[in-house]
Amino acid sequence: MRVLQLIDSLEIGGAERMAVNYANALHKRVEVSALCVTRKEGQLKTLIDPEVPYLYLKRKRRLDVAAVLRLKRFIQKHKIEIIQAHGSSYFLAVLVKLITPGLKLIWHDHFGNSEYLAGRKATSLKLLSSYFDGIFAVNEKLVLWSKQKLKVKKTFYIKNFIAEALPFDTDFEISGAKGKRMVCVANLRPQKNHHMLLDAFKLVLEHDAGYTLHLFGSVPESLYAKSLVERLEEEPFSKSVFFYGTYLKISAILPHFDIGVLSSDSEGLPLALLEYGQAGIPVITTDVGQCRAVLGDFGKLVPAQNPAALAEAIRASGFMTDDKAVDVKKLKDRILLEYGEPIVIQKVISKYAEII
Repeated sequence: MRVLQLIDSLEIGGAERMAVNYANALHKRVEVSALCVTRKEGQLKTLIDPEVPYLYLKRKRRLDVAAVLRLKRFIQKHKIEIIQAHGSSYFLAVLVKLITPGLKLIWHDHFGNSEYLAGRKATSLKLLSSYFDGIFAVNEKLVLWSKQKLKVKKTFYIKNFIAEALPFDTDFEISGAKGKRMVCVANLRPQKNHHMLLDAFKLVLEHDAGYTLHLFGSVPESLYAKSLVERLEEEPFSKSVFFYGTYLKISAILPHFDIGVLSSDSEGLPLALLEYGQAGIPVITTDVGQCRAVLGDFGKLVPAQNPAALAEAIRASGFMTDDKAVDVKKLKDRILLEYGEPIVIQKVISKYAEII
């Protein structure tokens, strides 16, 4: 098989991480595994296997004929059979399919607001979905939506997967008391609802001032991000909150922390949960998207937009006990077995064959 991953950006984000993960994982298992970024490169470029054929299109506008032709030449050079178009890159993928006979197109839906699908704007998707030979969706709600709204029969639930963890970074410096260091890996976007997390953290500190909160994620130019940064500077507990921005090799440092938290209003299948589990730390998350399916009985789920419930779950986590250690071990085993690279890629390759 000869497969191309298509993504609009290589900035740090869930869909972008998965595009790189797919290109690297498939490189070891198929004849050609290539990657093309259409609009903007970013830090994730450094994680691409040097043997993966790579193209940066420098696409300037929505209808960029020159970019489409460059992509076609790349496809012809590497004899690509399948384009796996992640997120918004499906538009360019359709254009190149129209002028490349025999090319198969799979759209990979990473839509994070799966709790609010009724309001999803999908005019372009509905117009172009007839060109999709298949759809991969990161949770079961998205599978149902695609079958109902886009009428694509070959729509499959494909779990996100994690790459092998990087070696533990013993030099990473971390503040806070052992057992009380919470970490949240989430870009500063409204969907992730950091304000709820801060509300919960404030309640936790009222009972135990020893807790610290460690935030990782990009800061887009948005009103939400601006308001959050301003709040972090103004809150009286700001000295207990540490913001690191983006951190490329997050799996190397997560074991330093004691609790992994997500406070999202909505999710698809968040990579952060898989990374927390892989790192062997207790996990607390809102009950949205595929989070319940990921954790099973080995993590804590709380209602979305409920800081009191989140604070209670954090306080209950406390220091590691024998029972909690067993749950952490079971979650790690579950993540590696069900969301590890080998099992997911095996399923993906079987779906490629079915679509071809």
